[in-house]
Amino acid sequence: MPEQRTLTPPAGETDTERAERLIAGEPRESMRALPAFVQPYLTWITGVPLKGGRQLIPWSPAKAGLLGTVQIALGIALGAFALHPFTPWSAPLLVLGWLLTSGGMRRLDVVVVHQTLHRMFTKKAWSNRLVGELITTVFWRSPYDDNRKEHLLHHAYPCSMKDGDTRYLLSTGMRPGMSRSQFRRYLWAALFSPRHHARFLANRVTSNFVGVRPRYRLCMSLSYLAATAAFIALTGWWAEWLLLWLVPASVFFQGCTFLYTMTEHRWWLFGNQDRLPRDQRDLLTFGRFCGEAVPDRSLTGVRKASAWGRWTFRMLVVHSSYRMFVLVGDTVQHDLHHVMPACDWANSPWIRADDQDNRPERYTEVWGSLADHLQAAGQVGDDLTGLPADVAPTPWAQSVPVATGYVAPDGRIAKDAKEQL
Repeated sequence: MPEQRTLTPPAGETDTERAERLIAGEPRESMRALPAFVQPYLTWITGVPLKGGRQLIPWSPAKAGLLGTVQIALGIALGAFALHPFTPWSAPLLVLGWLLTSGGMRRLDVVVVHQTLHRMFTKKAWSNRLVGELITTVFWRSPYDDNRKEHLLHHAYPCSMKDGDTRYLLSTGMRPGMSRSQFRRYLWAALFSPRHHARFLANRVTSNFVGVRPRYRLCMSLSYLAATAAFIALTGWWAEWLLLWLVPASVFFQGCTFLYTMTEHRWWLFGNQDRLPRDQRDLLTFGRFCGEAVPDRSLTGVRKASAWGRWTFRMLVVHSSYRMFVLVGDTVQHDLHHVMPACDWANSPWIRADDQDNRPERYTEVWGSLADHLQAAGQVGDDLTGLPADVAPTPWAQSVPVATGYVAPDGRIAKDAKEQL
């Protein structure tokens, strides 16, 4: 079991000065006065421990995998409960079940499979491969070898045109500098586009059956397909399979993946260049911290009650939903992963806090909700939140995709580029 960690605050200032500085810069410190029993929850939802706090719940890769599996089971169980019998309450319960199931799938995919690609989920290369192949087979994701090759390219050339995620976002029409109204129209159109989801799902399924190497992976895919068909034929639960598995595994999983990918990096900051110095590479990724400072102590009466009611709702509903369904597991501290890929990722809130104290120049962060992270990552309305004041983004017209003719300045993909997607 990992030892408990204590974060040692820096010296050189009075307690009052330090408290004021921390609260001004980190909303998490404003929550220090709240009861002790809610602090583990607040650390989970924000992704940030209190300065000088103690880690009460050590995590491990196995626990992370178990949590994802349990979340999927709870989502399917809730969906089954909603279907039998079907009542007026069934629809919202079914949607919640879909979100829980897809969130659990995302946890196994973007946390567990991701770490197997770095051979950081288990201690052996073969067992990382085994875990990765099993999960990607069940979720119709790219086989381990292709997935690992693509992901290592992402680390070698983040946010460049060699990065498959960059090309994916460009294919959806994403570009920097959109106004908020333009971005909202783009976001809703892409998120609910039948063509986007159909192409996403078709690519997933195709990767499991066409040109698959090694051969054992094709055998796994065919065996899983046969087992699924046999299960549906023997039980007659085709409607249940469609509603409790296919819907969350396709539309909801893909929608959450799209939102997650958009916030993963400041994709357009330096014009999608292949090679960047370390300080610029670090700025491509930021801590996606969830939450906001507690209401001001000076508030009284109705204004105080209203402010606390709004804060509580946003923490319990807005930010918790984001953490449960999109920004799952250690992905809050994705900047830590790019700085220290071989760290104790299961306990990343504490590892990042320790490393930030030692190397603060390597980390930036954006506090808020999914909307705040989308705007910061996409430079919506020229949003530069979290960036040093002296950073100058590369103009979109000078970026690699525009300069090479891959996309037009308005974000439209060139015809020959479309054929390659």
